[in-house]
Amino acid sequence: LHDALPIYSVECNANKEILKMKVLRKLLSLVIVLALIGGGVTYALTPSVDIKKSEKLENIKSTKTINDLNNEFARNVSYKNSKALATAKIDDDMLASILQNSVGKDSQLLEGSFKLVGNGIEAKLPVKLGLWDTQISTKIRVLGANNKVELILEDAKIGKVPIPDFALEKYLKEVLTGTGVSINGNTITIKSLGLPLKVEGIETVGGKITVTASLNNAQLLAYR
Repeated sequence: LHDALPIYSVECNANKEILKMKVLRKLLSLVIVLALIGGGVTYALTPSVDIKKSEKLENIKSTKTINDLNNEFARNVSYKNSKALATAKIDDDMLASILQNSVGKDSQLLEGSFKLVGNGIEAKLPVKLGLWDTQISTKIRVLGANNKVELILEDAKIGKVPIPDFALEKYLKEVLTGTGVSINGNTITIKSLGLPLKVEGIETVGGKITVTASLNNAQLLAYR
């Protein structure tokens, strides 16, 4: 019995070492899995294209003002079916001016990029998601009628991951709180435009937004 004790002790030590190795392998496996998951999340949340400093709304020096937009409406008045109609085109320069004058000086939107491309606006906005700095990107279609404007966000993504409409709606309601707009899914509706005319239609073609508006006699005299 006395001679068997050292053998038993050796076996116990061997078993302990085996157990330690098993635990170590499991820990290493867990670390590898977490690293793969973390790397996957990092890749998924990394934007395909970053926002350049010069593209940020806060850094754009627009050469146009809202008065320029009003003047263009005044220069392009026609009559159709006894109604005075005015049209104006909005390019990137005017879009930047409108946005800069529509948001507060501390607005998160100033960190974003907004460019007219084809039949819509390409928008990018940096956001913080947990440990990751990422970016929301979307294409915005602009529609207008009956003196209201609808902004429809299409193909919205955070990094490379598509955003479901319900999640996009929740985010938009948080970001646009207090602006007076209404949010429904991926659509932002602006009803109080604050313009001295009635918006009849909006069309975006070739990287420019064409706005058609109607004026009553009093409004027409004011423009003249």
